[in-house]
Amino acid sequence: MVRKLLQGVFLVGLTAVLSVGSLLGASALKWADELPSLDLLDAYEFTATSQVFARDGTQIGQIVPVVGEDRESTNRIPVSLDEISPAALQAIIAYEDAEFFRHYGFDVWGVARAFYEEFLGDADRGGSTITTQVVKNTVLFDLRADRSLERKAKELMLAIELERRLTKTEILQRYVNVVFWGGNVYGIRAAAQTYFGRDPSELTLAEGLYLARLIPAPNVRHDDFLGSRASMRVVLDNMVRQGTISREAADRAWRQPIQPRGWQVRYDGQGSVVEAVRTGDAVIVQSSLSTDLSREVLFSVRNFLTERFGDPVVFGQGGLRVTTTIDVQAQRAANAAALRADVPEGAQLAIIGLDPETGAILAMVGEKPRPGVAPGELNRATQAYRQPGSSFKPIVYATAFELGGFHQATILIDEPASFLTRGQPPYEPKNWDEQFVGLLTVREHMNQSRNIPAVKTLEAASPEAVAARARELGYDVQPFYSLALGAFEATPLQHASAFGAFANGGVQVEPHLVTRVEDAEGNVLFEAKPRSKQVWTPQTAYLMLDLLHGNVVDRDPTPLSWRASVPGRWLAGKTGTTNDERDIWFVGATPGLTAVVWIGNDDATSLPRSMVNADGTRENVTSSRQPIYAWNDFVDGALQGRPANPGGFPVPEGVVVHRIDRRTGALTASGTPAAFRATTDLTATGVAGALTIELPIDRRTGLRATAATPFEFIDVIPVDPAGLDAVLGGGPAPAP
Repeated sequence: MVRKLLQGVFLVGLTAVLSVGSLLGASALKWADELPSLDLLDAYEFTATSQVFARDGTQIGQIVPVVGEDRESTNRIPVSLDEISPAALQAIIAYEDAEFFRHYGFDVWGVARAFYEEFLGDADRGGSTITTQVVKNTVLFDLRADRSLERKAKELMLAIELERRLTKTEILQRYVNVVFWGGNVYGIRAAAQTYFGRDPSELTLAEGLYLARLIPAPNVRHDDFLGSRASMRVVLDNMVRQGTISREAADRAWRQPIQPRGWQVRYDGQGSVVEAVRTGDAVIVQSSLSTDLSREVLFSVRNFLTERFGDPVVFGQGGLRVTTTIDVQAQRAANAAALRADVPEGAQLAIIGLDPETGAILAMVGEKPRPGVAPGELNRATQAYRQPGSSFKPIVYATAFELGGFHQATILIDEPASFLTRGQPPYEPKNWDEQFVGLLTVREHMNQSRNIPAVKTLEAASPEAVAARARELGYDVQPFYSLALGAFEATPLQHASAFGAFANGGVQVEPHLVTRVEDAEGNVLFEAKPRSKQVWTPQTAYLMLDLLHGNVVDRDPTPLSWRASVPGRWLAGKTGTTNDERDIWFVGATPGLTAVVWIGNDDATSLPRSMVNADGTRENVTSSRQPIYAWNDFVDGALQGRPANPGGFPVPEGVVVHRIDRRTGALTASGTPAAFRATTDLTATGVAGALTIELPIDRRTGLRATAATPFEFIDVIPVDPAGLDAVLGGGPAPAP
């Protein structure tokens, strides 16, 4: 009877074992057919954060890939094992898989535990090896939350195959780059930067142990610092028993006062925690763009990359290394200038700085920073189209200098005028001050930013010729008379690039932000080759710089740009104001830098006539004030420590300097130095001779003769208009 009972039990057990075995066998065959290819592993490894660098190699930000239908960002920067401190690698192996270098990809007890949980109930989880975690976090990523025998079986089969294909060090390298460290942080480099603000090569044993402790449940374990410390003590002791480290090394690691981001911890002399307090720091989750220097730059880089390579490469694959033209010092100066700038309440601001010789964008700011206001994505330096107003006048005069025979001493009359275009109503521009000043030179009209002479200059050169040059420079314009006063739209970047041609011998170089893009393997995907074109002759370019230098330094009367001043720097520049004061500009150049500042309201409403500054003073709002203050601040900071250049730009061959009276254009030894083409004969044009005045002079007094002056004491001599005050008001008369 007993024998039969035992036989029955044996048969039932055998049937159960065979049934389970058959089930497992059938399941294993089914799961084997469903296994993904390990060839996908490399694609997962390089789904990585793209790094963005300044021109000098300084990292200035990163672009984090996004994955999945919910566009979850993935912050990962792949590293090789030699970029990780050995102590950190020891800590990770000790925590996660102490037998890593002795097993073949799986843990027998872990597999048995998974079998028990599937068929006999729940138990504590665990047992994954480093190899199986690589599989779980890459090719089986979609099953990472599934606690089942199926996942364990698939992990086991793929882990064995992975161990066959790769060495232990190759597997370990993949592991440290794909492991999840909480939030959207993947890989040890992103983790080291997120939690400790350092590169993985700088991690200590204690910091490595802390990071390793987080791996199974990083978001939860980061909140339990005391639990992490207790666990670290256990692992340190285990490492000593296993001979991995010495007792002295373990004690040093324990006494290191680590301060993970998000925690403020106080220790005693033995390494025990006295107090651990959570701070308000954002700890883990990073946005798709991350930078401490300039969001505008990162957004512009992102837009360039997506337009050129597409979203799948930038946000799906990532891992790009992007080198930009940004100068860190200049960008910080632009940031500071924008922050300090006084602008009307609610108004916005843009700053752009270019190297005119290369077209490199050295710095940009796209909005006015305000406390408590989150930065937006609109970059007004590159995306806001606004009317440049009078700051476009240099393009008009340059065209007339090159094609119309104009020069700085050309006389124009500022008077009411009407300009006719067939099929259009008469164009009758006004001056900004509603006044007319009559006869003056081009130089003085530019200094005072007179509108009527500018339109007359456009008429003389022809609207078509001015429009053609403007289009060469990148403006989208039509040949109307209002073009002379900047009645069209352009971005600050376009305006700075056009002005930069004057500072580069007449050559405009295409502005660009990105110089080089490499993929994760170092292959060059893009290298900038900016186009350039000769828009002006070198002579015209220099004549315009000299004309605009006068707009800054001339006196008696004072020009509108006189507030532009940077110690030790030669400057040229022009203010710009549009109708109803909707936009105010300053565009200027100094050797090595062309810069533009724009201020206005986003809705194009008029700016107020005055404002209260941060120091409580009230000041008028004009293009000769707020934009110039910000421009000075930016340029001074951007060029701090660079050699001074009080002499300005080199004078090209074929340019000479004459002294002229800015009112009359007459040559005079006491006049203002002004640059001219060597071929310009001012006497032959009648500018000086026509304005020479013959007056009767009493040789005894040197003054103008009167009716009482005896005839024998009268000399009739030509008088330079600049000497009239001496003749009429006293003092020696000019020599005949």
